[in-house]
Amino acid sequence: MAWRFADLPVRTKFLVTLGIPVLGLVLLIGKQVDGSLKRRDVLRYINIQARNIDRLAGLLHELQEENAQSIAYLGGVQVNQPRLELQHSRTDAAAQRLNDPELALSQEVQGANALTGISLLRQRVSEQRINLGDADQSYRQMRTALLEDLSRVAKLALDPETKDRLYSHLSLLNSTDALANVRTSLGRGFTNGWLPAGDLGWLYDQLARYSTSLYLFERDAPAEVLAAFRETYQGPDVNFVRTVIGTVQEKRSLTGLNVGAEEWKQHSDQAMAKLDDVEAISIARIVEATDANRRDAESRLFIVLFALFGVVSAVGIMAYVIMRGIRRTVSEITEAAGALAEGDIRVAVPVTSDDEFGTMARSFNRMIENVRALSDSAEAIGKGNYDTPVPVRGPDDVLGVALTRMKENLRAARTMDAEQKAALQQEKAKLEQANVRINVLIKEIHHRVKNNLQVVASLLRLQRATIDDERLQEVFDQSQNRVASMALIHEKLYRGDELVHLDLGVYIKELFAELIQLNNVRDTIRYTAQVEPGLIFDLTTMVPLGLVLNELITNSFKHAFKGRDGGAISLTVQRAAEGAFDLLYADDGVGIPQEKISSEGSNTLGVSLIESLVEQMNGRLSVESSPQGTKYHIRFRAE
Repeated sequence: MAWRFADLPVRTKFLVTLGIPVLGLVLLIGKQVDGSLKRRDVLRYINIQARNIDRLAGLLHELQEENAQSIAYLGGVQVNQPRLELQHSRTDAAAQRLNDPELALSQEVQGANALTGISLLRQRVSEQRINLGDADQSYRQMRTALLEDLSRVAKLALDPETKDRLYSHLSLLNSTDALANVRTSLGRGFTNGWLPAGDLGWLYDQLARYSTSLYLFERDAPAEVLAAFRETYQGPDVNFVRTVIGTVQEKRSLTGLNVGAEEWKQHSDQAMAKLDDVEAISIARIVEATDANRRDAESRLFIVLFALFGVVSAVGIMAYVIMRGIRRTVSEITEAAGALAEGDIRVAVPVTSDDEFGTMARSFNRMIENVRALSDSAEAIGKGNYDTPVPVRGPDDVLGVALTRMKENLRAARTMDAEQKAALQQEKAKLEQANVRINVLIKEIHHRVKNNLQVVASLLRLQRATIDDERLQEVFDQSQNRVASMALIHEKLYRGDELVHLDLGVYIKELFAELIQLNNVRDTIRYTAQVEPGLIFDLTTMVPLGLVLNELITNSFKHAFKGRDGGAISLTVQRAAEGAFDLLYADDGVGIPQEKISSEGSNTLGVSLIESLVEQMNGRLSVESSPQGTKYHIRFRAE
């Protein structure tokens, strides 16, 4: 089937028809935006060049001052070495300001490179190893290079208004430089009382250059800069300089002026300072004008962008308003159908007409009402109300018939569930009774084992009383202690809530108390036990561990502190790794003889029993003994 534009949706056809002229308008405004962007960039570039001229003019001014002070220093007029060095630093600072990366100079501009050789020139001036003429000539060459730089930079301005302002500013800079030359040359003439014929010719050229440049400046300068010039460049100092310059131009000689070198320097310096102030005002106005033009370009760009946004927005609003009337009914039905597909039965389509769309909306609303009635019945059935009637609108109502069948199935399932629940409750009661009986029996077993072990301990104690042999008595005491340690385990189990696990910290505390009583330990023997909280073991670990602790503590009580008034025992139990634990036991007694540390060299039951019990706990044992005490390190494992 061939593609036809008429087969597209109405919305698409409308948007395509409206979009063609809008696209043309957007392209037209986009061209204007592009032009505004380019103008903004040009004005930013002009602003940078104006600021470059300001920096170059500042360097030229400082170089002019250094030139004048160097000549005055060589002529011995009002300038000393510290003042000259201060001017050197000011010139260097002005040159350094040209290195601002934001105001990059073009490759054709020398900038601070025009001062090449100034260090050697300064040294020769400071040591007075150069005459006035040669020093003045060297400074003139540097200033000439800077003036050429200023002329190159001014030519880079592309804006006509800015270009006129820069040309008038260049005329002002040329007049200032010419006045600086005149100031230096006349200063030399007033110092010596005469000038060579060659210098007089150059002086007259500079006087003509000063007058011509000042005339060009006054002709081309903007009104506000010219007003500032006339207000600033006046007064006794300026009048004095103008009088001297006019007299020299008229007489073509320095004779008969009766002007001293110091007097001339003072007045000419003041006149130069006022001319420099006018320069600052001129360049400031140029920078302000370029900034204003740049801001104006940015404002115009903003206006154009705003216009573009406004046109697109207006077209979009118009399209929305027109399309809204066409798609409203279809959208409402589509949204209602989508909500119903997601399970939301609260929706309804407003009926606003009696046409085909109105008929479709009424049919859709009747379908929603049917689904809502079935939903209410399903919710009541879900809550357990199986007597709720289910609306069935005929034999073709598949949902109504299915819901009725589900209700009957749930009713039967609830009856079966109630019967099973009653049976489970009976079984649960039986299991709880059996669990209680089992707990009672286990506690009774622990209690009877504890009692039997205490009977064994009592029999051992009675048997010990019938024996006179001290060695045998000690053996019976050890056996009694071992039995007592096992009895203590079973006592803690039947007295506690846990029937198969025991808190190690509580057990060790009571084991120490039991063994102190059985062994009649002196008060001067102290003990400390540090057990990591939460260490709980079952009988498989506690029985051998309790016997090991019994052997270690009993051995310390009986043998470690013989011949001593007191002693100390320390016990630490802590986790070492996953399923592994460290038992650290130490006393500060007399120590164990070396031949008794190993089981091969000992015939005592205690040492063999400890090693056997450690092996039973899947552990390993290390012993360190010295006259300062004995240390045991047992690493054992527990499930």
